[in-house]
Amino acid sequence: MAKKGGGGSEGGAAPAPARATVPAVAVEELPRAIVQRVVKDKLAELSSGGRRRGGQEEVNVHKDALLAFAESARIFIHYLSATANDICKESKRQTINAEDVLKALEEIEFPEFIGPLRIYLEDFRRKKCGKEVWDKDKRNRKKNGN
Repeated sequence: MAKKGGGGSEGGAAPAPARATVPAVAVEELPRAIVQRVVKDKLAELSSGGRRRGGQEEVNVHKDALLAFAESARIFIHYLSATANDICKESKRQTINAEDVLKALEEIEFPEFIGPLRIYLEDFRRKKCGKEVWDKDKRNRKKNGN
């Protein structure tokens, strides 16, 4: 009579696992709705010669094409992250910073992204700094009872 569960040994043989265990590979996917919106907006902008979409018809993108865009973006992000991580390690640090990412873009030969990203980063920092100042001011007013 065989035992349930596949455990146990018969005839002195080593017990065989009930199921082969395969390490789970985490496959990160970018949110499909965001990928679809970015792709459609950019294609609409390109098809209109850089003008806003005003009353133009919406651009349709096949599902397989959206998956290809998403996978390409995911691979690019991983490659950029790994390169920035290498730059960070060379500097004997453990935390990747914005300059590491910008240097990585140069290293992987995407220098055309550096200018726009610097502008976005400066704008982000300016907004963040302004919000922190506003939050601090708000806390001070609460302390003072105003």
